Amino acid sequence: MNRLSSTLLAIALAAGAQAQDMDANDCIVKASSAWGKPCEKCEYYKEGYKRDFSGTYSIELQNTCPQLVEVKVAMQEKNGTWRTFPVKALAANETMTAFACQGTGKYLYWVRRVNDTEIVLPSDQEILTEYRGR
Repeated sequence: MNRLSSTLLAIALAAGAQAQDMDANDCIVKASSAWGKPCEKCEYYKEGYKRDFSGTYSIELQNTCPQLVEVKVAMQEKNGTWRTFPVKALAANETMTAFACQGTGKYLYWVRRVNDTEIVLPSDQEILTEYRGR
């Protein structure tokens, strides 16, 4: 019994060490994406006063790791600018949604573990300047 407990403890410690070694970027996956979903914040009109969501592109990102991570997201609009979103902390299996009102389908995201002071997430201005027209 003692030997079994030691083996299980060793396996648990190895799994925990492996989780610590994972890059935080590996924690975030695209859970879904969609074109044309209605979005309250998108006010693009077609044919007078009729709202048009045909160009709206949205994504849902999910944290697949057990630890809390912070995510910064940018979505590209058709005119080449980037719609940026505030940094959001995501717990295990939690999701966040980001959108572009007239999207290209391109998106960027940056991830770090909560309280990781070595990784600096870009500011909105840095994103708008660095990725302009890309």
